[in-house]
Amino acid sequence: MRNWILCLCALAVVASISAQHYNRYDNFNADSIIQNERILLAYYKCVMDKGPCTKDGKNFKRVLPETLSTACARCSQKQKLVVRKLLLGIRAKSEPRFMELLDKYDPERANRDALYHFLVTGN
Repeated sequence: MRNWILCLCALAVVASISAQHYNRYDNFNADSIIQNERILLAYYKCVMDKGPCTKDGKNFKRVLPETLSTACARCSQKQKLVVRKLLLGIRAKSEPRFMELLDKYDPERANRDALYHFLVTGN
């Protein structure tokens, strides 16, 4: 469970950053975030409304719905690779937890097909 929480936090961070299409995040190192359990847990709690948010956490939480609902449409190619890597990692660790995140940000499941297509193809 602990590893899953870490991956979920990384997803939230990267997905949220990606939706903004900020150049400063083009060199984002997903692996270093995944390895820092304290930071990942903090982001997870933030995006799931289970804890306080930092400035970055608030931004991630704000853009996460768009990132998931558009399958990272506004992301650069590099950002898409990072988001896809993190989503697939989370899904591999815990399908139920992955679904919990998706259900929070896409409760009507209106965009699941597009998101799953993105996970399979990267587009």
